[in-house]
Amino acid sequence: MTAFVNEKKYTLRRDDMLLISPRDLHSTRAYGQLDYILLQIPYDYLARSLEQFPLLQFQAYFPSITMNATQKKLRELLLTLYRLYEEKEDGYQLMFSSVIYEFLYILYRNHTKILTASPDAGENRNFSRIEETVQYVRKNYRNDISLSEIAGRLNVSNEYFCRLFKKHTGQTFTEYLNAVRLLHFYQDLISTGYSVNDLLEANGIKNYKVFMRMFKDTYHTTPHKLRKNLHV
Repeated sequence: MTAFVNEKKYTLRRDDMLLISPRDLHSTRAYGQLDYILLQIPYDYLARSLEQFPLLQFQAYFPSITMNATQKKLRELLLTLYRLYEEKEDGYQLMFSSVIYEFLYILYRNHTKILTASPDAGENRNFSRIEETVQYVRKNYRNDISLSEIAGRLNVSNEYFCRLFKKHTGQTFTEYLNAVRLLHFYQDLISTGYSVNDLLEANGIKNYKVFMRMFKDTYHTTPHKLRKNLHV
């Protein structure tokens, strides 16, 4: 999996961990079929637990090959959370909350720093623009979305928006839009019985040839073969 966080690129391998702070701009792309654990902790939850949370910046990347003892403990706690969530034994929510707090405690004590400098006003404005775009795409990916429409919503030129989006996400706007649609298409493909054509239309995908090429590059097979293999 490749991830871009605040213009920096990370290539994630087996057992690596990546932490993303609340105001970090980020995007990810998976290559082939893989399993990963995604833990999202609500902003309000963290703000209640950590008084200085709005000023905290988390250390981002923990490669498995160089993990120290506390980082390995964080990974162990993530696996415990996954097991608790999958098994859902009676009262598991209590233990789940306990493990979350232990995770946050270790993270806070060992892998955070307090931000003191105020962000640059221009960069903060650009961040808000890209964040607004990302949220809009996630909510409206099923609809027709054009580059001109997005640039117009932000009151900037197409060229300026393209440079800005690529700078902050590591992808072109079209690549990001297609990646969002691809992810939802894949999830629908493996969890529903709708035809491939119906799923293409439902997820806003118009260019069949380009999308099929992107699907094969990512999953190394076709949608029909992938679905068939899942039911063997």
